[in-house]
Amino acid sequence: MKFGMFIYEPTPVEGFDLQVYRLKSERGIVGTPNPEMTTNIACFGDNNMAAKHPDWVQMSKDGPALRTNKKYNFRWDIVCNHEKQMVDYMLDMIEDTAEKTKGITVSSMHYADHGFCTCPRCKEAYEKSGLDWLEWRAQTVTDFIKSAKERIKNKPFYVGLLPDPVNAYERFGMDFDALAEYADAFVVPHWSRSYATPWYFESLSRAFKKLLKKPVYTGLYIRGPGDDPNEVEKPEQILKTACRIARTGVDGLIFLAGNATIMKDFQKAAVSNVKLREELEGYGGKPVLDLIDKWESIIQ
Repeated sequence: MKFGMFIYEPTPVEGFDLQVYRLKSERGIVGTPNPEMTTNIACFGDNNMAAKHPDWVQMSKDGPALRTNKKYNFRWDIVCNHEKQMVDYMLDMIEDTAEKTKGITVSSMHYADHGFCTCPRCKEAYEKSGLDWLEWRAQTVTDFIKSAKERIKNKPFYVGLLPDPVNAYERFGMDFDALAEYADAFVVPHWSRSYATPWYFESLSRAFKKLLKKPVYTGLYIRGPGDDPNEVEKPEQILKTACRIARTGVDGLIFLAGNATIMKDFQKAAVSNVKLREELEGYGGKPVLDLIDKWESIIQ
């Protein structure tokens, strides 16, 4: 089992097999790649582009894919998958970054949700396709991932999925089997500020491990940028959840933190809590305990 970190600054942290820098988040701001790290790029989730080009935003009968649309409760604004300028911009960024870094992970490359997108661009493309509506949406998403794979050539390619194992095809245009032809592995974020009921996260991981035809990496949330430390989960509960997920047979776990200091503090908390480590011996998540042992040898 492999372990990774997902961080919002280009600063590696020792003790992980996979180090991911979030070069472009859904805010739309782009950082500077680090050649020593794998790079995450959020594609059509882009607040910046949506503000500059309102006509690029995905549309539905229930309104646009904007944070102001309470029907869907979007956490960011989402640009149309058929806006050629946006597609070219993203593919060029993916290609350029892949040449400079160890690999690429993509997220937000899908449709916003049920009913999207009904803008003039998508209506025209759908009518020309001759496909069923859902099939056309899924083909659009898969074609983008195929193009991204061609751009990054032989570098590792991780495709991010939203954590819905049942309705992802209908909601987001995600065809798991089709995407598996191009992904080296899938990343399924279980980002949450609370892991008080780890059974749910364990169940989701079991479902994705059963469904997906490529390695599965589950993501767990430590503390993101701007979070109040008192409003996120304690390391103890995150580690309990990690052990519960590890016993499902997933291929890896990725921990998210806003910066290197937060990540290192999490490592220190894990190492120092000897009582918790003893308790977790019976959880069936030995790879997580082995990871903490590894951290103990590198933390001063």
